[in-house]
Amino acid sequence: MKKVDLLVNNNVDVKGSLEFWGDIDSYNENLLEFKDSLEEKLNNLNYYKETKDWENYAIIAHSMKSEAKYLGFKNEAEVFLAHELKGKENDSDYIINNYNTLVETVNKITNLLNEYFHDDNKKIILIADDSNIILNFIEKNIHEEFNILKAKNGNEAINIIKNNHLYAILLDLNMPSLNGFEVLEYLKSKNLIEKIPVIVITGDDTEESIKKAFNYGVLDILNKPFNEENINRVLSSIKNFYERDNI
Repeated sequence: MKKVDLLVNNNVDVKGSLEFWGDIDSYNENLLEFKDSLEEKLNNLNYYKETKDWENYAIIAHSMKSEAKYLGFKNEAEVFLAHELKGKENDSDYIINNYNTLVETVNKITNLLNEYFHDDNKKIILIADDSNIILNFIEKNIHEEFNILKAKNGNEAINIIKNNHLYAILLDLNMPSLNGFEVLEYLKSKNLIEKIPVIVITGDDTEESIKKAFNYGVLDILNKPFNEENINRVLSSIKNFYERDNI
């Protein structure tokens, strides 16, 4: 049985949801589908927001609201409901001014469900990059061996670092909110770089940038564009990091 207490302690109404789904297996199956659909739904919402297609914006928000409600995320469903109603009213000011709250709500659900579904026998790797293509490519290549947590900006990365026992961090240098160097500064201030191997992901391979990253004590560099072989190389570097510490 999955760690239901984790959901309950985060105000998810599991008991009420089981009255609808009937059993925990059906609940978990639909919960996983919900988690896996959130990124695409959020991308669609952003597209409809940017194109001011409020009718379709409301349709997507309605879908998110309904799924969240039936899966016990009642507080989060209220956020999606507000965006559904404002979409139907063509209230662009409300949507634009409160869109970050919706994004934060989606990220909160995603991080919680990543933790809920993660395999306790697998080590956790954080991938922090603002590109969905990069996140998904790396995840595709390593998810069978590791539990993956993803962040799209420095603030999300630091929040994950604070709340998880990480095996390694793959960190993009150029991200919104807080960039990779600011995340490295946080790791340095907490004396974590010596404990958690950090692989820097960058398309900026200037000597100055690479030297600055290595001055923080990062383990290796993953230069964009990269392939499966490059990913395997940095995974070997991470493995060697821990073997070195055990000598």
